[in-house]
Amino acid sequence: MTVENTKAQFCIEKRFETIPALDATRMRLFEVLQSDDVDIERVERIISTDPAVTAKVMKLANSPFYRHAQKHLGLHQSLLTIGLDMVKCISLSMTVMGTLKCETRYARDLWTHSYAAAVIAISLSASRAEKDRLFTGALLHDLGRMIFLFLAPEVYTALIDSERRCPGEELERQTFSLSHTQLGEMVARKWNFPGEIVEIISSHHRPVNHDSALICMINHVICRCGIEIPEADPQYLDIVRPFLGDALKDLVNTIVQRYKTNTAMIKSLF
Repeated sequence: MTVENTKAQFCIEKRFETIPALDATRMRLFEVLQSDDVDIERVERIISTDPAVTAKVMKLANSPFYRHAQKHLGLHQSLLTIGLDMVKCISLSMTVMGTLKCETRYARDLWTHSYAAAVIAISLSASRAEKDRLFTGALLHDLGRMIFLFLAPEVYTALIDSERRCPGEELERQTFSLSHTQLGEMVARKWNFPGEIVEIISSHHRPVNHDSALICMINHVICRCGIEIPEADPQYLDIVRPFLGDALKDLVNTIVQRYKTNTAMIKSLF
């Protein structure tokens, strides 16, 4: 199939209205977790009505990553074990995953990458407000790729290389007339995410501020770790330096170490 034929057959803009709205019940859990006065009992009540989220929370809490004396943890102890930040990570990702109903190995690869980015972003945040922005932006930075897999799975999968690496923006534009950053921005606006989250999604390859630069750096470094090159490309350092300053070697080393530390935990979610 030529690029021209692909463009004609898979015009994403024409299929945009087929993207469903986010599940309201699961978004309620995410919104509760975003509030300043969230309490674990309320979270437990909401989660207990969703068997899929309950199972995911308990699977993680009972995984080898969390070493504990008890043989099996129930929901309440599971929530205490993994913490509300991880519950938020699970709830938002499962909301999007459930909406798109895309569970191929490539979708799982994307979510594994996105979980890792979100966990590292949380650990690098200096305040509650920054944590909320960076967490959501990191978890959804590749939303556009997920939407490509939802709208045109066969075509997008064909663009993924033998190492299971997704195509770059230029190849996406050649194939679909827009990139994953542009598509992700469109969908994030459709789903009414805050402007600062939309900005991270749209500019995580070409940063415009501190938040997008940090997600750009996290994304780049963990991608490099995935191909066993635990260091940053100098080109990327030049891109983020105006927003993150010159102490980038320490930042890269921190991202690498936190990626390695959390790899087992992330894999236990799938």
